[in-house]
Amino acid sequence: MNREQFLEYMDHFNKHRWDKVTSYFRPDVTLEYPDSFGNPGTPGRTLHGPEEFIANYQAIAANVREVLNLGAFMAYGDQFFVEFITEFHVFRDPPEGSTRMGKKGDVIVMNQCVLYDVDEKGKFKRIRIFHHRYLDPALAQHKDA
Repeated sequence: MNREQFLEYMDHFNKHRWDKVTSYFRPDVTLEYPDSFGNPGTPGRTLHGPEEFIANYQAIAANVREVLNLGAFMAYGDQFFVEFITEFHVFRDPPEGSTRMGKKGDVIVMNQCVLYDVDEKGKFKRIRIFHHRYLDPALAQHKDA
């Protein structure tokens, strides 16, 4: 995986082309979160397989427009590391009792680090998300949410 290929992957993600996104995955891919976004201190969780990934991001997209912007990209062997400046534009309040972040009108900008492990065919087999820090919402590049 190189930077240009990863930018194509991000474009699919940002445009919710989930079938294209998951074409980069192995069937047994895992996606590991350190906590529930927006709720620091909550237990981490792991999604298993493309179906859980799609269901999770469709649920997020019901209330939030998430935009990935690429910072650093480093690849070595069967791993690569990316830095995201991720924007969450909340356009609908989450359902009552939900642990989803934000309320309508919020813009949350987060700097994240993600480590990807790939197999011999370049398919993602393990994705580990590390939250780094929350940023000033004025840094959002996509204000048209």
